[in-house]
Amino acid sequence: MALMLELHRQNKEFVAVFDHHDDLVLFVGEGEEAELSFYQIKTTHHLNWTAKRLAQSTPKGELPKSIIGKAYYNIAQFGPEIRRACILSNRPLKATPASSEKETLLDGELTVADLCEKDKKALFQALEADFSGAFDSSHSNLLSFERVPYDKESYRLTVMGQITKLLEELHPDFVACSSPFYEALLASAGECTGNKTKSGTVEELQARVSLNRNDISKMIHIVQNRSKNAVEWWPVVHDELAKKGKMGLEIQRTKNKCLSYTNARRSGEKAALDLSASISNAISHLEIDEIDSVFSAIALLNISGLCHEPPSESYDLQAAMIVEVMEAVT
Repeated sequence: MALMLELHRQNKEFVAVFDHHDDLVLFVGEGEEAELSFYQIKTTHHLNWTAKRLAQSTPKGELPKSIIGKAYYNIAQFGPEIRRACILSNRPLKATPASSEKETLLDGELTVADLCEKDKKALFQALEADFSGAFDSSHSNLLSFERVPYDKESYRLTVMGQITKLLEELHPDFVACSSPFYEALLASAGECTGNKTKSGTVEELQARVSLNRNDISKMIHIVQNRSKNAVEWWPVVHDELAKKGKMGLEIQRTKNKCLSYTNARRSGEKAALDLSASISNAISHLEIDEIDSVFSAIALLNISGLCHEPPSESYDLQAAMIVEVMEAVT
Protein backbone atom coordinates (compact mmCIF):
# COMPACT_ATOMS: atom_id res chain seq x y z
CA MET A 1 0.00 0.00 0.00
CA ALA A 2 2.82 2.37 0.87
CA LEU A 3 4.55 1.56 -2.42
CA MET A 4 1.38 2.34 -4.39
CA LEU A 5 0.97 5.66 -2.58
CA GLU A 6 4.57 6.56 -3.37
CA LEU A 7 4.13 5.67 -7.05
CA HIS A 8 0.99 7.80 -7.14
CA ARG A 9 2.87 10.71 -5.57
CA GLN A 10 5.54 10.32 -8.30
CA ASN A 11 2.80 10.51 -10.99
CA LYS A 12 3.68 7.03 -12.28
CA GLU A 13 1.14 4.73 -13.88
CA PHE A 14 0.87 1.36 -12.13
CA VAL A 15 -1.29 -1.74 -11.82
CA ALA A 16 -1.13 -3.83 -8.63
CA VAL A 17 -2.32 -7.45 -8.45
CA PHE A 18 -2.62 -9.00 -4.99
CA ASP A 19 -2.23 -12.57 -3.72
CA HIS A 20 -1.68 -14.04 -7.19
CA HIS A 21 1.56 -15.84 -8.10
CA ASP A 22 3.06 -13.73 -5.30
CA ASP A 23 1.78 -11.49 -2.54
CA LEU A 24 2.13 -8.47 -4.83
CA VAL A 25 2.59 -8.32 -8.60
CA LEU A 26 3.24 -4.81 -9.86
CA PHE A 27 3.30 -3.27 -13.33
CA VAL A 28 4.92 0.19 -13.38
CA GLY A 29 4.57 2.17 -16.58
CA GLU A 30 2.18 1.88 -19.51
CA GLY A 31 1.53 -0.69 -22.21
CA GLU A 32 4.34 -2.91 -23.44
CA GLU A 33 6.90 -0.69 -21.71
CA ALA A 34 5.52 -1.47 -18.23
CA GLU A 35 8.03 -3.02 -15.83
CA LEU A 36 6.78 -6.21 -14.17
CA SER A 37 7.87 -6.97 -10.60
CA PHE A 38 6.96 -9.81 -8.24
CA TYR A 39 7.10 -9.30 -4.47
CA GLN A 40 7.06 -12.19 -2.01
CA ILE A 41 6.44 -10.66 1.42
CA LYS A 42 8.10 -12.48 4.32
CA THR A 43 8.63 -11.96 8.01
CA THR A 44 10.71 -14.08 10.38
CA HIS A 45 11.08 -14.65 14.11
CA HIS A 46 14.85 -14.34 13.62
CA LEU A 47 16.52 -10.94 13.93
CA ASN A 48 17.65 -11.17 10.33
CA TRP A 49 17.69 -13.27 7.19
CA THR A 50 20.74 -15.10 5.85
CA ALA A 51 21.42 -16.75 2.51
CA LYS A 52 21.13 -20.10 4.28
CA ARG A 53 17.63 -19.28 5.58
CA LEU A 54 16.48 -18.08 2.16
CA ALA A 55 17.80 -21.33 0.68
CA GLN A 56 16.23 -23.59 3.31
CA SER A 57 13.70 -26.04 1.85
CA THR A 58 10.47 -27.26 3.41
CA PRO A 59 10.35 -31.07 3.81
CA LYS A 60 6.91 -31.42 2.21
CA GLY A 61 5.03 -29.93 -0.71
CA GLU A 62 5.67 -29.44 -4.39
CA LEU A 63 8.72 -27.86 -5.95
CA PRO A 64 9.98 -25.22 -5.54
CA LYS A 65 10.44 -25.78 -1.81
CA SER A 66 12.84 -22.97 -0.87
CA ILE A 67 11.96 -19.31 -0.36
CA ILE A 68 14.43 -18.22 -3.02
CA GLY A 69 13.05 -20.92 -5.34
CA LYS A 70 9.51 -19.62 -5.00
CA ALA A 71 10.77 -16.19 -6.03
CA TYR A 72 12.66 -17.62 -9.01
CA TYR A 73 9.56 -19.54 -10.14
CA ASN A 74 8.13 -16.30 -11.55
CA ILE A 75 11.27 -15.73 -13.64
CA ALA A 76 11.04 -19.31 -14.91
CA GLN A 77 7.38 -18.84 -15.86
CA PHE A 78 7.32 -15.30 -17.27
CA GLY A 79 10.87 -15.07 -18.60
CA PRO A 80 13.86 -12.80 -17.98
CA GLU A 81 11.98 -9.73 -19.30
CA ILE A 82 10.53 -9.10 -15.83
CA ARG A 83 12.04 -6.30 -13.75
CA ARG A 84 12.55 -8.23 -10.53
CA ALA A 85 11.48 -11.18 -8.39
CA CYS A 86 11.90 -9.74 -4.93
CA ILE A 87 11.71 -11.12 -1.41
CA LEU A 88 10.42 -8.23 0.68
CA SER A 89 10.81 -8.29 4.47
CA ASN A 90 10.76 -6.19 7.59
CA ARG A 91 14.01 -7.88 8.66
CA PRO A 92 17.42 -7.14 7.08
CA LEU A 93 19.63 -9.62 5.24
CA LYS A 94 22.87 -10.56 6.99
CA ALA A 95 25.27 -11.33 4.16
CA THR A 96 28.56 -10.36 2.54
CA PRO A 97 28.42 -8.09 -0.51
CA ALA A 98 30.59 -8.99 -3.49
CA SER A 99 32.36 -5.67 -3.06
CA SER A 100 33.35 -6.43 0.55
CA GLU A 101 34.93 -9.15 2.65
CA LYS A 102 32.88 -8.35 5.74
CA GLU A 103 29.48 -9.78 6.59
CA THR A 104 26.99 -7.04 7.43
CA LEU A 105 23.29 -6.24 7.79
CA LEU A 106 22.05 -5.03 4.42
CA ASP A 107 19.15 -2.60 4.03
CA GLY A 108 17.42 -1.47 0.88
CA GLU A 109 17.24 -3.62 -2.25
CA LEU A 110 20.11 -5.76 -3.53
CA THR A 111 20.26 -8.61 -6.02
CA VAL A 112 21.68 -12.10 -5.59
CA ALA A 113 24.33 -11.06 -8.14
CA ASP A 114 25.52 -8.44 -5.61
CA LEU A 115 26.45 -11.09 -3.01
CA CYS A 116 29.77 -12.82 -2.38
CA GLU A 117 30.46 -16.24 -3.92
CA LYS A 118 29.79 -18.12 -0.67
CA ASP A 119 26.28 -16.65 -0.26
CA LYS A 120 25.50 -17.07 -3.95
CA LYS A 121 26.59 -20.71 -3.80
CA ALA A 122 24.11 -21.46 -0.98
CA LEU A 123 21.29 -19.87 -2.96
CA PHE A 124 22.28 -21.45 -6.27
CA GLN A 125 22.34 -24.94 -4.71
CA ALA A 126 18.76 -24.46 -3.50
CA LEU A 127 17.69 -23.21 -6.93
CA GLU A 128 19.36 -26.16 -8.69
CA ALA A 129 17.48 -28.53 -6.36
CA ASP A 130 14.18 -26.74 -7.00
CA PHE A 131 14.52 -26.49 -10.78
CA SER A 132 16.66 -29.50 -11.65
CA GLY A 133 18.83 -28.11 -14.46
CA ALA A 134 16.35 -25.41 -15.47
CA PHE A 135 17.95 -22.74 -13.28
CA ASP A 136 19.96 -20.12 -15.17
CA SER A 137 22.53 -18.38 -12.95
CA SER A 138 22.60 -15.38 -15.31
CA HIS A 139 19.17 -14.47 -13.92
CA SER A 140 20.66 -13.79 -10.48
CA ASN A 141 20.50 -10.05 -11.23
CA LEU A 142 16.67 -10.36 -11.34
CA LEU A 143 16.44 -12.08 -7.94
CA SER A 144 16.51 -9.50 -5.19
CA PHE A 145 15.98 -8.97 -1.48
CA GLU A 146 14.64 -5.75 0.00
CA ARG A 147 14.19 -4.72 3.58
CA VAL A 148 11.61 -2.08 4.45
CA PRO A 149 11.40 -0.66 8.00
CA TYR A 150 7.82 -1.75 8.72
CA ASP A 151 7.21 -4.06 11.64
CA LYS A 152 3.99 -5.90 12.39
CA GLU A 153 3.01 -3.49 15.14
CA SER A 154 3.58 -0.15 13.41
CA TYR A 155 2.98 -0.78 9.69
CA ARG A 156 -0.57 0.59 9.92
CA LEU A 157 0.67 3.82 11.43
CA THR A 158 3.37 3.99 8.78
CA VAL A 159 0.90 3.70 5.92
CA MET A 160 -1.48 6.01 7.76
CA GLY A 161 1.34 8.52 7.98
CA GLN A 162 1.81 8.42 4.20
CA ILE A 163 -1.93 8.80 3.63
CA THR A 164 -2.06 11.74 6.04
CA LYS A 165 0.87 13.39 4.24
CA LEU A 166 -0.74 12.79 0.84
CA LEU A 167 -4.06 14.35 1.90
CA GLU A 168 -2.41 17.19 3.81
CA GLU A 169 -0.50 18.18 0.67
CA LEU A 170 -3.85 18.52 -1.11
CA HIS A 171 -5.42 20.58 1.68
CA PRO A 172 -4.96 20.60 5.48
CA ASP A 173 -8.70 19.97 5.99
CA PHE A 174 -8.45 16.65 4.12
CA VAL A 175 -6.43 15.09 6.96
CA ALA A 176 -9.75 14.30 8.64
CA CYS A 177 -10.27 11.68 5.90
CA SER A 178 -7.05 9.78 6.61
CA SER A 179 -8.63 6.91 8.53
CA PRO A 180 -11.55 6.25 6.12
CA PHE A 181 -9.12 6.62 3.19
CA TYR A 182 -6.92 3.93 4.74
CA GLU A 183 -9.88 1.61 5.27
CA ALA A 184 -11.12 2.19 1.71
CA LEU A 185 -7.67 1.49 0.25
CA LEU A 186 -7.33 -1.70 2.28
CA ALA A 187 -10.82 -2.83 1.26
CA SER A 188 -10.06 -2.11 -2.40
CA ALA A 189 -6.94 -4.27 -2.20
CA GLY A 190 -8.92 -7.05 -0.52
CA GLU A 191 -11.50 -7.01 -3.30
CA CYS A 192 -8.73 -7.91 -5.77
CA THR A 193 -7.99 -11.25 -4.07
CA GLY A 194 -9.74 -14.59 -4.06
CA ASN A 195 -9.34 -15.76 -7.68
CA LYS A 196 -6.96 -18.74 -7.53
CA THR A 197 -6.82 -19.33 -11.30
CA LYS A 198 -3.21 -18.92 -12.37
CA SER A 199 -2.25 -16.64 -15.24
CA GLY A 200 -0.15 -18.23 -17.98
CA THR A 201 0.94 -15.04 -19.75
CA VAL A 202 1.73 -11.42 -18.97
CA GLU A 203 -1.43 -10.41 -20.87
CA GLU A 204 -3.56 -12.66 -18.65
CA LEU A 205 -1.83 -11.23 -15.60
CA GLN A 206 -2.61 -7.68 -16.71
CA ALA A 207 -6.27 -8.61 -17.10
CA ARG A 208 -6.65 -9.65 -13.45
CA VAL A 209 -8.78 -7.65 -11.03
CA SER A 210 -6.32 -5.07 -9.77
CA LEU A 211 -5.76 -1.69 -8.19
CA ASN A 212 -4.24 1.07 -10.27
CA ARG A 213 -3.34 4.74 -10.24
CA ASN A 214 -6.78 5.74 -11.50
CA ASP A 215 -8.46 3.92 -8.59
CA ILE A 216 -6.48 5.93 -6.05
CA SER A 217 -7.12 9.13 -8.03
CA LYS A 218 -10.87 8.43 -7.77
CA MET A 219 -10.56 8.03 -4.00
CA ILE A 220 -8.72 11.36 -3.82
CA HIS A 221 -11.44 12.95 -5.97
CA ILE A 222 -14.06 11.77 -3.46
CA VAL A 223 -12.05 13.39 -0.65
CA GLN A 224 -11.76 16.65 -2.59
CA ASN A 225 -15.50 16.80 -3.26
CA ARG A 226 -16.83 15.68 0.10
CA SER A 227 -18.65 17.91 2.52
CA LYS A 228 -17.03 18.56 5.86
CA ASN A 229 -18.64 16.71 8.73
CA ALA A 230 -20.20 18.40 11.77
CA VAL A 231 -17.09 17.98 13.90
CA GLU A 232 -15.03 19.86 11.31
CA TRP A 233 -17.36 22.82 10.69
CA TRP A 234 -18.80 23.19 14.20
CA PRO A 235 -16.11 25.67 15.45
CA VAL A 236 -17.44 28.24 12.92
CA VAL A 237 -20.97 27.93 14.33
CA HIS A 238 -19.66 27.90 17.91
CA ASP A 239 -17.87 31.21 17.37
CA GLU A 240 -20.98 32.83 15.87
CA LEU A 241 -23.15 31.66 18.76
CA ALA A 242 -20.62 33.00 21.27
CA LYS A 243 -20.58 36.39 19.50
CA LYS A 244 -24.38 36.42 19.76
CA GLY A 245 -23.99 36.16 23.54
CA LYS A 246 -24.97 32.50 23.89
CA MET A 247 -23.51 30.73 26.92
CA GLY A 248 -21.75 27.39 27.10
CA LEU A 249 -24.73 25.15 27.92
CA GLU A 250 -26.92 26.68 25.25
CA ILE A 251 -24.16 26.33 22.67
CA GLN A 252 -23.71 22.68 23.63
CA ARG A 253 -27.46 22.03 23.34
CA THR A 254 -27.42 23.51 19.82
CA LYS A 255 -24.49 21.27 18.90
CA ASN A 256 -26.30 18.21 20.26
CA LYS A 257 -29.37 19.06 18.17
CA CYS A 258 -27.21 19.43 15.05
CA LEU A 259 -25.64 16.03 15.65
CA SER A 260 -29.04 14.47 16.34
CA TYR A 261 -30.39 15.84 13.06
CA THR A 262 -27.35 14.52 11.18
CA ASN A 263 -27.78 11.07 12.72
CA ALA A 264 -31.54 11.02 11.98
CA ARG A 265 -30.91 11.94 8.36
CA ARG A 266 -28.15 9.32 8.02
CA SER A 267 -30.37 6.61 9.48
CA GLY A 268 -33.10 7.42 6.94
CA GLU A 269 -35.70 8.96 9.27
CA LYS A 270 -38.48 10.21 6.98
CA ALA A 271 -39.04 13.50 8.80
CA ALA A 272 -35.32 14.32 8.64
CA LEU A 273 -35.06 13.37 4.96
CA ASP A 274 -38.12 15.46 4.07
CA LEU A 275 -36.74 18.40 6.01
CA SER A 276 -33.34 18.02 4.31
CA ALA A 277 -34.96 18.04 0.86
CA SER A 278 -37.00 21.14 1.72
CA ILE A 279 -34.03 23.09 3.10
CA SER A 280 -31.72 22.02 0.26
CA ASN A 281 -34.28 23.20 -2.27
CA ALA A 282 -34.55 26.59 -0.55
CA ILE A 283 -30.73 26.90 -0.37
CA SER A 284 -30.48 26.25 -4.13
CA HIS A 285 -32.42 29.50 -4.72
CA LEU A 286 -30.17 31.57 -2.46
CA GLU A 287 -26.63 32.79 -3.10
CA ILE A 288 -25.41 31.75 0.33
CA ASP A 289 -21.75 31.51 -0.80
CA GLU A 290 -21.71 35.32 -0.73
CA ILE A 291 -23.05 35.45 2.85
CA ASP A 292 -20.46 35.74 5.62
CA SER A 293 -22.63 34.50 8.49
CA VAL A 294 -24.39 31.16 8.91
CA PHE A 295 -27.17 32.85 10.90
CA SER A 296 -27.63 35.48 8.20
CA ALA A 297 -28.18 32.61 5.78
CA ILE A 298 -30.65 31.02 8.22
CA ALA A 299 -32.52 34.33 8.45
CA LEU A 300 -32.96 34.30 4.66
CA LEU A 301 -34.17 30.70 4.81
CA ASN A 302 -36.72 31.66 7.45
CA ILE A 303 -38.01 34.46 5.17
CA SER A 304 -38.43 31.95 2.36
CA GLY A 305 -40.99 30.17 4.54
CA LEU A 306 -39.57 26.67 4.72
CA CYS A 307 -41.85 24.65 6.94
CA HIS A 308 -42.95 24.17 10.51
CA GLU A 309 -40.85 22.68 13.29
CA PRO A 310 -40.11 18.94 12.83
CA PRO A 311 -41.95 16.45 15.07
CA SER A 312 -38.79 15.58 16.98
CA GLU A 313 -37.60 16.25 20.50
CA SER A 314 -33.94 15.68 19.64
CA TYR A 315 -33.50 18.39 17.00
CA ASP A 316 -35.31 21.49 15.72
CA LEU A 317 -35.63 23.48 12.50
CA GLN A 318 -32.73 25.79 13.36
CA ALA A 319 -30.37 22.83 13.93
CA ALA A 320 -31.40 21.33 10.59
CA MET A 321 -30.80 24.63 8.80
CA ILE A 322 -27.39 25.02 10.44
CA VAL A 323 -26.35 21.57 9.21
CA GLU A 324 -27.65 22.05 5.67
CA VAL A 325 -26.14 25.54 5.32
CA MET A 326 -22.73 24.47 6.63
CA GLU A 327 -22.62 21.40 4.39
CA ALA A 328 -23.61 23.51 1.40
CA VAL A 329 -20.78 25.97 1.89
CA THR A 330 -18.07 23.47 2.93
